[in-house]
This record gives sequence, structure tokens and C-alpha cells, in this order.
Amino acid sequence: MISEIAAGIVTYNPDLDKLRGTVYKLTEKVGRIYIVDNASENISEIKDFCDITRKVALIENDSNMGIAAALNQIMTAADEDDFNWVLLLDDDSKISDNLIDGLYEGTGYKDIGIVCPRIRDINTGEFIKNKGEKREKLKRKFQLLESCITSGSLVSLDAWFAAGGYDEYLFMDYVDFDFCIRLRKEHYRIIQKNGLVMDHELGKTEIRRVLGKKTEVMNHNADRKYYITRNRIYCEYKYNGRFGLRNAAGVAKALLLITCFEEDKAAKIKAVLKGVHDGKKDGRNLKVRGR
Repeated sequence: MISEIAAGIVTYNPDLDKLRGTVYKLTEKVGRIYIVDNASENISEIKDFCDITRKVALIENDSNMGIAAALNQIMTAADEDDFNWVLLLDDDSKISDNLIDGLYEGTGYKDIGIVCPRIRDINTGEFIKNKGEKREKLKRKFQLLESCITSGSLVSLDAWFAAGGYDEYLFMDYVDFDFCIRLRKEHYRIIQKNGLVMDHELGKTEIRRVLGKKTEVMNHNADRKYYITRNRIYCEYKYNGRFGLRNAAGVAKALLLITCFEEDKAAKIKAVLKGVHDGKKDGRNLKVRGR
């Protein structure tokens, strides 16, 4: 067990078997496990499970506060209990026996804000490339990144404070991207342990071919489509003060993939268009850039 590491999991109607499996693997590896529940329908079963697992601290929210707010609750609780690092996971994350020890090895370097593994999509078997990852550097033990996803990341409490925590406006999606930008602005580094792999489910991803090239179709529901669209546009305004060609291309691609490959097309297209409207409106109303 590494006593200065805690683990945090955000739950919302989790699969209890998967959650139990994740927690049991963590119990002998970390000093404390924080579960923040965002008003799950199966909260009574989650409470029963937590009551018999002494290392788990359950924080119950009366409503769905979103991923960002729940992550801040985890980090605050870990700080109050004097931990230095928090491993953030989804309730269905698949943890290898060497994950925590492998990530902890990276904390010995200077100015580290996050240490993360490589991520492999459970549905497709494909590796999810973290932003800034270089294929030619995968033979090295570690490499610097620009950003990484939240699940599987070992986050420094000092870096979390310096970055100002997670942006709760974002609710879900782009929470990790936004946090990593602000973390790097505070001169903390994000490193990937190339030899570590964590399997993770990113929606119900399918690989399709568009004009002969492999393309990931995420099959997110309409609510997720809304937040993905809104938040990518909001973040572009937040850091660059504009809508941008990259966002225009991203929206066009999302609409094309929905139209060609996904179900519930009308609701998802409507959600994307609402996300464009709200992202532009809220982005333009930002009073302080790069918060």
C-alpha cells in the first residue's frame, strides 16, 4: 500500500459488480477511497456496499452535480485527510495489479502534476492517443503530454490547488482538457508511463470507415452530444477568444457521423445545434479569459 495516495470514483447509476471489482482492487493499494455519488437510483445498494468496506468514504449528492464538481469534492476530502496524490477512476475502470505502483514511480520527478497510463478502449481494442503523445517516444519509460483523460490519472493535490480545481461550468466533457491547460499554465508537467495500460470504456465506440479512413463513432446519447459540443466551443473562447475553424470542422464531422451511422438522429442533431448556440453565447460572455 502507498499511504500518501488516495483514490476517487464518481458514480452515477453504476454497475455495482464493476464498482465492487474496482474498489476491492484498490483496498490494499491506497490509503483511502472516496466515492462521490451524483444521485444514483441505486444509492441504497451503493451505501450497503460502502458500509462493509471500511476504507471507503461515501459522499452523497442530492442531485447530479456533474463530473467536475464531484472531482473537486474528492480532491477536497483527500486534502483534508492529508493525502498528496489522488488516483481518479471511473466506476468501471479496469485496474491492473501494477497500475498504482507504476504511476507512483512518476511522482519522483520534478514539477509533476499528473502521471497517467496509456488508455485502451474496451470496445475497439484501440489505444486512445493522449494529446501530445509521440509514437516515437513510446519506447521510453515516460513521455511528456499536453493533456490526458481523467480516468487513470494520478493527480497532485498541490497541482490541483495551483490550477484552481476543475471548472464546474463544464459539468462533464472537456473537464480534463481544461484542467490540463490550467495545470500547465502553472508550470506543472503531465507525464505518461508508456509501459502501463488501462482498459477504459469511452461510450459505445465503433470503428467505421469514411472515405477509406478509420473513424471512431462514439454513439453518445443526446445529452453527451450537447455537452461535448458546448464545452469544446466554450473552451476555445475561454483560451483563444474565438469560435475557430477547428470547432466548425468538429461540429460538421459530428453531424455527419450522426447522420450516417447513429440512432436517434433527430434528438442528437438538435443537441449538437443547441450546444453550438450555448457554447458561443457562454463563451462570448466570459469576462476573464484563461481562468
